[in-house]
Amino acid sequence: MEMPMRAQGPLNIEEEYNNTLQTHSNACFLSKKQQSDEEMGVLLDTHHDLIISPMLQNMVIHQRTSSEIELAMAGYFDASAEASEMCRQLLRNIKSTQSNYQSMDSFLASMSESDGTANTSSTLEPSVRSNPFCTMTRSNFRQIHDRYSSILQRIRSSHRRVTRKLKMVKAIKKLSRTCVLMACGAAAAAAIGAAAHLLFFGLLVIGPAAAGLFPAALKRTARKRRRCGWSWTTSSELMRLREQLDTAAKGTYVLGRDLDTVSHLVARLSDGIERENAMARRCEERSGERSSVMEIVSELRSSCSSSRRLADELEEHVCLCLATIHRARLLVIQEISKQQP
Repeated sequence: MEMPMRAQGPLNIEEEYNNTLQTHSNACFLSKKQQSDEEMGVLLDTHHDLIISPMLQNMVIHQRTSSEIELAMAGYFDASAEASEMCRQLLRNIKSTQSNYQSMDSFLASMSESDGTANTSSTLEPSVRSNPFCTMTRSNFRQIHDRYSSILQRIRSSHRRVTRKLKMVKAIKKLSRTCVLMACGAAAAAAIGAAAHLLFFGLLVIGPAAAGLFPAALKRTARKRRRCGWSWTTSSELMRLREQLDTAAKGTYVLGRDLDTVSHLVARLSDGIERENAMARRCEERSGERSSVMEIVSELRSSCSSSRRLADELEEHVCLCLATIHRARLLVIQEISKQQP
């Protein structure tokens, strides 16, 4: 599930986000029916992080990398690990919520059978569910979203800096080539001019001089080429570093947008659970009012149905977030590994 990386061109993370949403494999991944228990277990497994961590510790990102870039890349991996753990906890909470709806079904069934006049004290307690999302507030998501935004800005800044250095190296390399050509041309012109003015002594003087001149020019050319070779190496290293930053920036941006969606769904589901618990309590308070209780039961049944669909949608988006995190981290590691011996 890899998307081609462009070695050149401006950093376009908005296009990357749109491409990610349109990827067929991601669309298939969102299908609840295609998520097996084995796939869910892989997403909940923290073994991936345990493998990646020592790998990153043994990697030297770039021998000329500035501390700013190193901090940006380290911050990216730290934030992605934090987001990954948050998504796993969300999946556990979603599973708990889906299980809790079974007790609500029993409560609604008992109320319907008794026409809302039965004693609800025995069935109310299991139906009033704990809200596993009460601690997953908007502020929690905002904090991690702000962290991703800060990391994205740092990665973008490092990306621009590397791009400027790459342009400078290419300009120096082009200038050095021009200097080599000009030096060789000047040497040839000097030899021709000297031969025209010293025709009589040409065979005696210019011949030996030229014999020493052109090998010296070739040596200078070789030295220039060696210096050009250093520039080529530097250009290659800078291009790889730019690709690393490019990949990290795209993954950070895409995940930030996904987390926005998840945050909105979590808030809606949490509000729905609290609303349904309040309706269940009203059923107990009005246990003797048949018409009023049945009206609340009907409304509660409709709300639970909507919340179940919302929980399924949230589960799909959280799974997509986890898949995006793992994919983006592996792509960055792949870019880093390209320069390893």
